[in-house]
Amino acid sequence: MEESLEKPRVSIIIPTNNSGETIEECLRSIQGQNYPLYEVIIVDNFSNDGTLETAKEFGAKIIQQKCNPAQARNIGVDNSAGRYVLFLDSDQVLSPTVVEECVERCENEKIGMVIIPEVFIGKGFWSSCSAAWKNCYEEVARLYRDRRDIIHNIPRFFIREEITRVGMLDNSLHWGEDYDLYRKLKKVNVREAESKSKIYHHELTSIRDTIIKNFRYGKSMPVFLQQTRQQIFPSMFEQALLTFRKVFKNSKNSPSVIIGCAVLLCIKSYSTMIGLLLESASFFRDINC
Repeated sequence: MEESLEKPRVSIIIPTNNSGETIEECLRSIQGQNYPLYEVIIVDNFSNDGTLETAKEFGAKIIQQKCNPAQARNIGVDNSAGRYVLFLDSDQVLSPTVVEECVERCENEKIGMVIIPEVFIGKGFWSSCSAAWKNCYEEVARLYRDRRDIIHNIPRFFIREEITRVGMLDNSLHWGEDYDLYRKLKKVNVREAESKSKIYHHELTSIRDTIIKNFRYGKSMPVFLQQTRQQIFPSMFEQALLTFRKVFKNSKNSPSVIIGCAVLLCIKSYSTMIGLLLESASFFRDINC
């Protein structure tokens, strides 16, 4: 790919772990970007399902390392050559103008990070219910954006130097590491903007995978709370209630989808709480010892 002195390079960093079902569509959307100057860095947690073969076909730089997502993104940043960094998940798909718009906003408006709106997509009943819930969650976040206690979509596109300036992502965090990075960047007054271009995010199709994912989030929360000193549970509870009201009032949602969202909310809440309680018990037991 021919280098240009006029346009900066963008490093797109994707952690993978047996991402064979989604990685091809993700990489194809990168290949279809209007902005030509980019590199793709795959930080892979030793996948064995064809993820690496697909990544090689698309010419991605591959780094294999046993690590959590925060560590994977830091490894990607350390091995990147771009002025800008885009953190992408393997189940996300970019609209064609995302990279171009983010670069232009940063270059022209002196912005240090860009929020890219997400649209969630479901395949199958439970996945569609999860997508309906998360799309309403994002709408609630936009409506109440001026309130500090409401958790909203956070940036994925950054000036690389700003990430390194605040010490990168916290490797000890398995949940909330992206929010923690955003918090650190806001503390040093890095300006943000929101793009019009969107990311499309495929939701999990398996209830089992949903339980495992939220159980893992729950286990990670004590470390997040200890490291960041954030009191997030009251705002999470209120935001969940606001989201459910939005789900109920949305005319596009059928009664079965509304019920499915309620069931999923219970499943996710219980899975997260069990993980949180088990990890908290272990945490306090270690302190007493």
